[in-house]
Amino acid sequence: MSGVSLRLRRFFRASTNRTVIFPLDHGVTCGPVAGLEDITKCLKWGIEGGADAFVLHKGMLNVAAQIKNMPQGIFMHLSGSTQLGASINRKVIVGGVEEAIKRGADGVSCHINLANEYESEMLEALGRIGDECYKWQIPLLVMVYIRGSYADSVNKDEAIVHGVRLATELGASIVKTSRPTSVEFIRKLVEVSHVPVVLAGGTKAKNEMAFLNGVQEAIECGISGVAIGRNVFQHSDPVNFLKAIVSIVHGDETAEEAWNMLKNQQKRKKLL
Repeated sequence: MSGVSLRLRRFFRASTNRTVIFPLDHGVTCGPVAGLEDITKCLKWGIEGGADAFVLHKGMLNVAAQIKNMPQGIFMHLSGSTQLGASINRKVIVGGVEEAIKRGADGVSCHINLANEYESEMLEALGRIGDECYKWQIPLLVMVYIRGSYADSVNKDEAIVHGVRLATELGASIVKTSRPTSVEFIRKLVEVSHVPVVLAGGTKAKNEMAFLNGVQEAIECGISGVAIGRNVFQHSDPVNFLKAIVSIVHGDETAEEAWNMLKNQQKRKKLL
């Protein structure tokens, strides 16, 4: 067994071979967005809610190190850009694999955007990161999205499938991507990738029940898990909403059962 395979176990629950990732890397791009002001509190929400893995930028690993019951399953994010400049979709490398190991991470993540004028630069950077991950036997989570000046000129679902296959071919251990618009294309993501695929949660959902239905549908299509940030840390009850998500991914609960569990937990809180 390779070092990558052994370390990958830290991100997946043995009983299901699935994962719930709680990404908390938004601060570099967006600043301290609502719900993410206190990273310590967010990490504790993730632990209590049952997240299997976390995505953090290098400085926030120092915060994680102060939490006594912090579990394994930390990706150090190596990509960055900000919404303050002219090229938010141009992700650059802001860390390294060896640095991530020294800081205590179990894996690294790298973000690339396709369908824009900076695509070739990001692909080159991903290639270098993949080489370093192979050298150090560290799992690589590749976040691949269709964003930028050419995104409106391509078929979005087909481009997402292309992006997942590209990430797999360039050495990803896990791929995170946007949710396609149809079940047919969700299933296709599983078919074309030879590594686990997780779906991103995206922006804060207006309809929570519809969101949970989407999680159930993805799992039923064979997706290996979810990576949900804003829909948890911007929720009025982050811990219990995360528990509802976890119950679908790992407990094979239906969205309706998870929703009822969430509502029952909220009623109990009001009575206390």
